[in-house]
Amino acid sequence: RRASVEGWAQAGAHFCGTSGRRPSWATGAFEAAQRAWGVAARRRAPPSAVMPLHAAEGKANCDAEPDGSEFHHDFYFGYNRRLSCFSHAVSSLAFSAKGGRLLLSATGTGDVKLWDTGSWAEAGKLKHCMREHPRALIVSPGQSWLVVAYSLFLQVFNCTSPYKLEQSIPAPVDELTKGTSEWICVAFSPLSDGEGGDGLRQEGRTKLDQLAAATTERLITLDFSRGWYAAPCHTRSLLQSGRPTALSYTSCGRNIVCGFCSGQLQVWSAASLTLEKTLSAHSDSVYGLTPSPRHAPYESRIVSCSADQTLRVWSCQGWYVEQHIHDLRCDRSGVRGVAFSNAGDWLLSVGTELCIWRVIPGRKGRIYLGLHQRLSSILGGDGVRSVAFGKGDAIAVGSRDGVLDIMTKHPGPPPDPAEEGTVSMGSPRGRANTAGALARPDPLILVRGRSLARQLPRASRL
Repeated sequence: RRASVEGWAQAGAHFCGTSGRRPSWATGAFEAAQRAWGVAARRRAPPSAVMPLHAAEGKANCDAEPDGSEFHHDFYFGYNRRLSCFSHAVSSLAFSAKGGRLLLSATGTGDVKLWDTGSWAEAGKLKHCMREHPRALIVSPGQSWLVVAYSLFLQVFNCTSPYKLEQSIPAPVDELTKGTSEWICVAFSPLSDGEGGDGLRQEGRTKLDQLAAATTERLITLDFSRGWYAAPCHTRSLLQSGRPTALSYTSCGRNIVCGFCSGQLQVWSAASLTLEKTLSAHSDSVYGLTPSPRHAPYESRIVSCSADQTLRVWSCQGWYVEQHIHDLRCDRSGVRGVAFSNAGDWLLSVGTELCIWRVIPGRKGRIYLGLHQRLSSILGGDGVRSVAFGKGDAIAVGSRDGVLDIMTKHPGPPPDPAEEGTVSMGSPRGRANTAGALARPDPLILVRGRSLARQLPRASRL
């Protein structure tokens, strides 16, 4: 095919050059040969060029075009081992910070297990857990505290063996109706619990031992600098905003971002708990929020995902949409989860398929997400329920059928989603599963609201 493409190109160029005229059939053949040669070159390109992100046509966006020449990743993510099979869905997963020595998994029965990431052996099990599936499972930045959120209680555990229960915080009661609200989501401040000291003083920041939690009616911050017993708190009403669905701090720790079932995002001041900005982020419920890591080689970002099948990258300086991604392969549930890697160079999104995105720094301080690999959601048969990034870019994947697997990096380029179909998580070494795979269109990618579909040609268009 390469010889034929080169032959057509040379023949067209020779004819047009020697005859001095350019008839319509020669012009069409020459342009078709150039397009075919461009697609063939992209297929021979390194994995970083599987899905190039080019800015839309026009001089105004030339400076925003990312330079992917430095991002050649000769590896892919594939199956490593199976940790366990539970009787209920794996509802929550979390790695501990600072090296990720622990992996925590929670199931629909309320059980929370801890795994040693060095040997991938079971390290313990939390006691006094509620017999219901946890709403959230988080570890403090300094690995001192572990919080498990249930509908009526927040349980705070010590994150060292024997993992003692320190405090159980009940959901607040409405003084007028005497009704009890429910805990929905929680988040630790990135400046809390061991993240203070010289590093923060050099950055001009102060230590903030704070836990943010959202109920069906309120946004609450708890100051645990002097302990969890009777910790002082600040409360704000959310009755006019709807039901909260996601909560996160920005990586700088200055703001709290809350997502709602209406698709809105609210930006709150972490210190005074005052509303600073309201964003019309999505057209449907916000399912997940993830901040970029504090030590990432770019400015603070937050990525949101929604039931409207989209991902949006938000710049925390100005709160504008930096990139909009529409995953056309999602079902009606949309994109259900999103997570950054520890170094901030990878992003996971959970939909019908598990997508791994490269975080590519561009010009003028911008970042772009480029699709690195797709993995079909056939783990356990019912699809992915929860994911988490850990030490060494290991990925923990929990299914709706109760299967907990670990995926790691393997040498070799990732399969081209346009040619190789999908990759099965359950297949050994993560080989491409091309049997019966149907070629489907790549997700529509928008940068600043402009479509890049024309810059992503497919073999079927030749």
